[in-house]
Amino acid sequence: MQKEIFAKVAPGQGVRKLTLTDQAPDCEIYVNESIYELTEICAGKRVADIGCGYGRNRELVESVGGEWVGVEPFEGGAHTVVASAEDLPFENNSFDVVIMDAVLEHIPDVGAAFSEVARILKPGGCFVGYVAFMECFHEISYSHLSFKALEYYSTVNGMKLEKVSGGSRFGIDYHVRILFKPIPLAWSRPMIASGIRLLFRIKSALAYVGLRYRRKLSKEEASDLSQLYFQIECLRQSNGFKYVIRKN
Repeated sequence: MQKEIFAKVAPGQGVRKLTLTDQAPDCEIYVNESIYELTEICAGKRVADIGCGYGRNRELVESVGGEWVGVEPFEGGAHTVVASAEDLPFENNSFDVVIMDAVLEHIPDVGAAFSEVARILKPGGCFVGYVAFMECFHEISYSHLSFKALEYYSTVNGMKLEKVSGGSRFGIDYHVRILFKPIPLAWSRPMIASGIRLLFRIKSALAYVGLRYRRKLSKEEASDLSQLYFQIECLRQSNGFKYVIRKN
């Protein structure tokens, strides 16, 4: 009997029946939109810029009256502190803002990094940045995080994922550029990404029709679910995510 059941199940098919709401993160979802301005969130704040590289955010933070503290695990950057993201040499509740821009994927123990961010942030403090998802291996990358991973690591460390943004670029256009490198195809990325979003819009419209006339949902229910479908499809194939996480 077990063999008969197993034979009927497609590879990768689980026993759970997941809905769109099961898959969606419990936060505001944005597609191809900016979700924060550093000049606003860093004004007059103490800011830890972890994985700061050559310090491109320093002038911006200091121009709005913020105190910038750069962190890198290697010598040679513009940072003021040499340390790993998994073991930060700062006191508890000592920063208003933490930035990790294209950094999380390069940290071997991403859980420890989230724990350290939660520790050094003041209550109500903000953790912002970008993390790779559908990018291929680059430099030395370990943890390409999904939107659900961002939500999970935030929750278990006493923080809340408030906003996530994807869909500006996708894994497809990213990999096309990498595949044909060094042929300069960067110009094609916005065009391909726009086409992908348009395709998802069309699929979302078709989903609306099915929800209204096959599942007999109300206009409001069908509209909400079809919009969520569009958002989830964009997130699922995004190159990476911008995020806003806040400490409880």
